Amino acid sequence: MKNIVITIEREYGSGGKYIGEEVAKRLGYKFYDKELLNEIYEKNDCNYALLEEFDEKTKSSILKSLGLVSIENDSMFTEEKYHALVKATIKELASSSSCVFIGRDTNQILKNEKNAIHFFIYAKDEEFKIKRKMERENLTYEEAKEKMHEVDKSRKKFYESLNKGHTWGIKEDYDFCIDSSVLGIDKTIELILEIIQKFQNNEECKDER
Repeated sequence: MKNIVITIEREYGSGGKYIGEEVAKRLGYKFYDKELLNEIYEKNDCNYALLEEFDEKTKSSILKSLGLVSIENDSMFTEEKYHALVKATIKELASSSSCVFIGRDTNQILKNEKNAIHFFIYAKDEEFKIKRKMERENLTYEEAKEKMHEVDKSRKKFYESLNKGHTWGIKEDYDFCIDSSVLGIDKTIELILEIIQKFQNNEECKDER
């Protein structure tokens, strides 16, 4: 059986990261969010603290973080170099084992991979997202609401800066767009596991033909 690769893009507060972690745990898949940076760091000997400054940033934000330097050759680590390393690392990891990726344009990087399935997790119920972040991050209502808008704005700019003509969260870029506030987090996890099982069964049937 081929590796199954799951990519999850998500709105802040929708539970996308937690959902991805639980899906990976229950399936025994590897999970990559910030862990992806560890892989880039280990494979390319980059300055990790400064590498983080490039993570899911727009071009304008990246330019403010000039000074990211390669430990190996002391040369400027450019935006292009960062994205090239991210893309190469994601493709290498996806080819080596079944895994779940969170964000970082992975649905576009792996869009031509037949063994990849792409999700966008959102929540139309804004109160659902705010309440989750208040509880999980110990934020006030206003803090959670403000952070929600700031983070989603940043993610939108990051995604659209890499994919000209595409809108963050548009259904055409994903296989499934799921509102986690409809079923709740636990039921959304169960739904995704069911989808993946059907996807896996379908791929196995194709292999047998």
